[in-house]
Amino acid sequence: MAKKNERVFIRGARLSFPALDEPREAMAGQGDPKYQATFLLEPSNPSIPLIQEALMSVARSMWGERAAQVLQNPEKNPLKSGDAKERIPEGYAGMLYIAARSKNPPELRDANPHILITDQRTIREKFVAGYKVNGFIDLYSYEVKNPQGVTIKSGIAASLVSVQFAGYADAFSGVAKPAESEYPDCSAEAEASSAAAYAGYGAPAAAPAPAPAPVNTGYPQPVNNGYPQPVNNGYPQPPQSAPWSQTARAAEPPMADDGLPF
Repeated sequence: MAKKNERVFIRGARLSFPALDEPREAMAGQGDPKYQATFLLEPSNPSIPLIQEALMSVARSMWGERAAQVLQNPEKNPLKSGDAKERIPEGYAGMLYIAARSKNPPELRDANPHILITDQRTIREKFVAGYKVNGFIDLYSYEVKNPQGVTIKSGIAASLVSVQFAGYADAFSGVAKPAESEYPDCSAEAEASSAAAYAGYGAPAAAPAPAPAPVNTGYPQPVNNGYPQPVNNGYPQPPQSAPWSQTARAAEPPMADDGLPF
């Protein structure tokens, strides 16, 4: 039975884990770097029936009558539930999502579809995790065989064709937040440490120790103003004022307008 691809237009999605300005390395180095985008969809989004219809068409071309059974396997179906993740990233709770990748850069368009976005700065400003987007993806079946020709892996994947900026929204952090139940209750320890830290709070401070009495060293002791008094050591005392201090200063030449003497 011939394999087939189905192209689907997704409208009104939230963007998650984008790598649109440059390809992202594959996890654990498995495979080539690829451009990628994940489309988060409300369960009521009208694009979901179109995706499911396209998935069934591709599955029938690959597995025939077993198509419906194969699509029930989440390992083979690219349309997944955000609640099924072990650690639910921000924005995934209660949502469906489909991840699409491509080795080739996808076409990127602004809200005005006539504007093609190509520069890296604008790509990073417009295509932020959490923003609203539209996009085209190609759904296709794949089959991986070992050297002996035995199929070891098969399923349906989504190839990223284009993404259109559709509007601003709260950006996602991209981090799975721990559940409340994962934190221990430390209330008792916190209360005990708080009581210990403030055990002596509010008690009057101890009075400072008195200063030691001054030692008599034989030198003149300071008077009330803190300066030592002069001692008569037998030498003649200087006059109260230097003679030259009373000498009148010579007349200075007049100053020019610019302040310099001439």
